[in-house]
Amino acid sequence: MLEKIIRKYYDEIFRYCYHHVESSALAEDLCQDTFVSFIEHYGRYRQEGRTRNYLYTIAKNKCRDYYRKQRPFIMEKVPEQEAGTCMEEEVVVKHMVMCLPEELREAIVLRYFQGLKYTDIGAILKISSSLAKYRVKKGLELLAEMEGGGHETKGH
Repeated sequence: MLEKIIRKYYDEIFRYCYHHVESSALAEDLCQDTFVSFIEHYGRYRQEGRTRNYLYTIAKNKCRDYYRKQRPFIMEKVPEQEAGTCMEEEVVVKHMVMCLPEELREAIVLRYFQGLKYTDIGAILKISSSLAKYRVKKGLELLAEMEGGGHETKGH
């Protein structure tokens, strides 16, 4: 049963961790820590909620713990590509998201980077789905302000 859960959710939880730390090695460590914690507490885990939401909650806490122990923000060097402007824009967007307040950042990452529904976001963050929807909306508004507020790229 545990092996099936790990196979089903590992890549998804890895991507979530990666969006927080922007380092494959760190994301791998945090993802593995997430599943180790899940396995250690599996006997006490009550199947009341969705396993996926429980894993996201653990991963969120692992990422938060990492940032409490570390600072400053770590980002891997962006690989050079021919379509450099697309890659640059992606890095700028991710950086802008990381600059959001934590409660808005979490909602944005879960909604747009992980593709979760508001009900799932609410369950993971332990808030109502309407508050999750509000945080996503507020986060998008702040991102729009950041984009219009002088975050111009070279040559513009």
